Amino acid sequence: MRILKYLLLLLFFTGNAQTLTIEECYGLAKQNYPLIKRNNLIAKTKEYNLQNAAKGWLPKIQITGQATYQNEVTQLPIQIPNFSISPLSKDQYKVYADIQQNIYDGGTIAGQKKMATANSDVELQKTEVETDQLELRINQIYFGILQTDEQIQQTELTKSDLLNGLKKAEAQLQNGVIYRSNVDILKAQLINLEQKELELQSMKKSFIQMLSLFIQKNLDENTELQRPEKILIPQQNKRAELKLFDLQKMALETQKSLINAKNTPKLGAFFQGGYGKPGFNMLKNEFDLFYIGGLRLNIPITGFYTRKNDLALIQTQQQEIEVHKENFLFNLQFETIQNNNDLNKIQELINKDDELIILRESIKKASLAQLANGVITTSDYLREVNELDRAKNQKITHEIQYLLTQYNLKAQLNQ
Repeated sequence: MRILKYLLLLLFFTGNAQTLTIEECYGLAKQNYPLIKRNNLIAKTKEYNLQNAAKGWLPKIQITGQATYQNEVTQLPIQIPNFSISPLSKDQYKVYADIQQNIYDGGTIAGQKKMATANSDVELQKTEVETDQLELRINQIYFGILQTDEQIQQTELTKSDLLNGLKKAEAQLQNGVIYRSNVDILKAQLINLEQKELELQSMKKSFIQMLSLFIQKNLDENTELQRPEKILIPQQNKRAELKLFDLQKMALETQKSLINAKNTPKLGAFFQGGYGKPGFNMLKNEFDLFYIGGLRLNIPITGFYTRKNDLALIQTQQQEIEVHKENFLFNLQFETIQNNNDLNKIQELINKDDELIILRESIKKASLAQLANGVITTSDYLREVNELDRAKNQKITHEIQYLLTQYNLKAQLNQ
């Protein structure tokens, strides 16, 4: 009945244990990364810039007030009999509104909208590049937890082997076959294993706390992380940096169109109306309404002085981006080759680990029987147990290294 109770408790805690996959950790880390909040700010900036650009089609209105005093005014140099013209006052006043409306802007406003969109896309992609680097950091933590967890389990197995040997050594001690120091050797090693287990548990706790911080989820030592399967990684490169380089070049192309638009003739309508003394009739020395309207053609000439250099500067910047892209691809190819070679090497080491563990298991089993028969000492048995433990821990390390290298390569190629 007691055994049934323990089994039910075990099933209860196992059923309620939190389980996570590495892909879920990637998603949660990106979702909760503080930099992701920048995307909303970029979207707002884009919207403000688009609205400001669109307002370029609204009429430009300026209201001006002016009061002046001048030392001399225009007068007729001759006098006409029976006809007099009062001279203008030396103090003059006017308030007027100046209204201008774009009719054709040479594509300037459209270019500004494209520029706002291009800049927004570049900034969003920069955030994407930054968040993609999270996968490499998650890999280190996730596989660190898996490795320490498996090493803890291996430590328990080694303790079990030592306890088996300790039972036989204590039996020999009671029969007077060996000295107590031989028993103490095994007890001392058990204490060493307990210390190692404490260190591994502390390391695992630190890894779990770091993972909790990244994914903003409460985890504990009972959280189960699924061990990822080995994957086949296509060599196709989907890094976010490549798209960033292309977007930066496109933004520079948009700047070219703005330079061309700046030097394009522009047509607009204007109206100016107000109230002042004098009005447009300079012979009427009194306050009056006045207005004028028409079309205005603006043909920029000075912009052509620097147009060639401006376009050449943008071309240089595009070439610089291309150089950065080539350098990025070169370094990435170098890392990919190195990782692929590491994978081949680690797989060969794992194959050798399997062969070694089989041999060490056989030697340990034989040494336990020899210890029971008094053929070897506890030190001899301990040596074989430690060698088996070292071989198994070595395989654990190699297997985790293999998975870590694979998933780092996957992250490097953004697969």
